[in-house]
Amino acid sequence: MARILMLSGFWVPWVVCTYLAFAPSPPEAVFRVSDVLLHGFAFSYLTFALGLAHHAKRWVMAVAWMIAYGVAIELVQSFEPERSAEWKDIMVDLVGIGIGVVAFRLVGGQIEALVNWLADTVVRWLPSS
Repeated sequence: MARILMLSGFWVPWVVCTYLAFAPSPPEAVFRVSDVLLHGFAFSYLTFALGLAHHAKRWVMAVAWMIAYGVAIELVQSFEPERSAEWKDIMVDLVGIGIGVVAFRLVGGQIEALVNWLADTVVRWLPSS
């Protein structure tokens, strides 16, 4: 159960971020927040969650995957008339990735232990069949 929680903690937000990044006209509420803050937070969180979901055994691969994701977003946006690709976004993505890696290195183990404990506690409370 903990594994499912950690996987969904990465993949569900990744799907939402991807939808928002590729939508021709994202919801109005999304752009009330600075684009720089959105990119920075999204890439920090996604990098951290990727570390939890896949145990960050190979950080170089995780970082490379997140960089490729950021570049892919900008490439797709360059073909969308209502969107624009910006180098600034890729630079902010890199900063966000760095923050995500540092955060995971600092507290990832504790968060993983907490999720495991919560999942074990919930499983113990579920009726057995």
